[in-house]
This record gives sequence, C-alpha cells and structure tokens, in this order.
Amino acid sequence: MRNLIKNERKFIALNYKGKEDVVDSNGYKTGESTIVYSDEIEFSAHISGATGSSYIDSNGVVIEYDKSFVLTNEKIAKLQFDENTVFFIEKKPEYSDDGQPLYDYRVKRIKDTINEVVVLLKKVRND
Repeated sequence: MRNLIKNERKFIALNYKGKEDVVDSNGYKTGESTIVYSDEIEFSAHISGATGSSYIDSNGVVIEYDKSFVLTNEKIAKLQFDENTVFFIEKKPEYSDDGQPLYDYRVKRIKDTINEVVVLLKKVRND
C-alpha cells in the first residue's frame, strides 16, 4: 500500500557532489571551500506523515527522524541518494545569495531491505 502511485507526491532532491575551492575576483584561491550539489532531481514517492519517535527494530535503533519514504532498490540506484542528499519537500527550491540551497530536509539514515530502501529524513532550519 505504501508504494501506490496515487499516494505519491513530487519533490526535489539535490545530491552532494563535493567541495570546491572559493576563488576571489582576481582568480586566486581564498582558502575557503563551498559545498557543491547536483542539479535539481524531481521525483515522486509516498512521504510519511510527521513522526518523531525512536524505537528498536531488527536493523538497530532508529532515533529522531521527522519523515520517511520508501523506494525500490532500482529507483534508489537510479537516483543515487546517499546520506548527504538534501530535499525540498515542504517548500519550493530556493537558494542563498551565494548559491547554496536553503533545503528543508536532509537524510538522517538510509536502510536497505531485500526489496526496497527506506529513507529517513530530518527537518532542518535554514534561516
């Protein structure tokens, strides 16, 4: 039931690509770095309602996550999500003046099962 197409909604993800050196107006490295994300990836999945409990299951202890969604192993492989992926779920994509994404959720943990992958999300504040 969790994977029914009618229960899915679209949202945006950004995959972490790495860090890049900051260069000043003269072309010199400043010694600082900035995080680089992929282009926006639009996809759909069934996102759980708000949660917030912790429990022990066969995969270990799950602590403090706000939402979750389930994808098939094939879909997660295609999307290449990992624990550095960030999401725009409850708001439209927006970026700071220096181009950094002001996302509202990040991956807390990814749990593999035989047929699917559960992605646990944590809400973040970007003020």
